[in-house]
Formats: sequence, C-alpha cells, structure tokens
Amino acid sequence: MMERNDGKLQPPMTPGQRAACYGLLTALALCAGYLEMLVPLPVGIPGVKLGLGNAVVLFALERMGARPAFYLMLAKILCSALLFSNPQVLMFSLAGGVVSWAIMTAAVRWTPLSVVGVSVLGGVAHNAGQLLVVALVLSTRTALAVAPVLGISGVICGAIIGLILRGVLAAIPEGASRG
Repeated sequence: MMERNDGKLQPPMTPGQRAACYGLLTALALCAGYLEMLVPLPVGIPGVKLGLGNAVVLFALERMGARPAFYLMLAKILCSALLFSNPQVLMFSLAGGVVSWAIMTAAVRWTPLSVVGVSVLGGVAHNAGQLLVVALVLSTRTALAVAPVLGISGVICGAIIGLILRGVLAAIPEGASRG
C-alpha cells in the first residue's frame, strides 16, 4: 500500500493500469511533439523547439519517478523518430533526451528547485546533449556557433514548459498518476 499526501492508503497500480498509463502518456507526448513540428518557432536554427513532449516526461518524473520517466522518454523519442523523422534526428533527440532526463532526475532528487527550475535545467541540458552530437558528427565550430542561441532558448522554453507543467500538476490530483 502506498500513502497519499492526505494520509490515506491507496493500492499500487495493477500491471494493466500501469500499461494504460504509460500508453496514454506516450501518446500524449507524441501528439504534443507532432503539434510542435507543425508550428516551428521562428528562430532560424534547427533544433529550437518549445519541448511540449518533454513536458510529459517531466510530468512522469514528478509523479511517477525516474524509471517510468526514462521509459517514457525512450518511447517518445523512438516512436517519434519512426513516425516523423530520420536516423540523424534520432541521434540528436536521443542525446538530448538522455542528458535532459539525467539532469532533471538529479535536480528532482537532490535540489530544492521547483518544477519550473527543473524544467529550465532540462531544456538547457537537452540542447547541450544535442550540441555534443553536433560537435561529434558535424563540426565543433558549428556547435559553438549555435550554442548561445540554444542556451538562451533552453532557458526560455524550459521556463515556459515549467510554468505550464506547474499548472497541470496543480490541476491533476496525485492519485491520478500513481505508479
């Protein structure tokens, strides 16, 4: 039995409930990512996105824990690459996703940061992971040239996603996403 914030006990999710929850969150992350592709940000640099799909990963991290968030991040990236992009984009997305997940997980566990602060760290970390791949695959010069724009966009987009997620977390009761 798990204890909720109000002191009442709640049973853990059944395997079927857990699978349905993961499926729903994966579908939500894919839809959010697809919507984001349809309306790109007007900055002229590839890779600058708001990160709507990543908001779902941070939701899972906050409500379900690190392992479910990691699986969700992987499912989102792999399915998104199969449906909407190519192997090169998969490399960038995977690097950004893993670095972002690791930094956000550490921040949730070991810092007093709010969800907005964790989201900002995740946005910057995601872009840093992508820049590492750019430096390895394309050129270090290109990575250094776009780093300032991606750093600033990571902060701004991370803050926007964090503010949205703060509202979502406040609106959805904790028991609705127990894992």
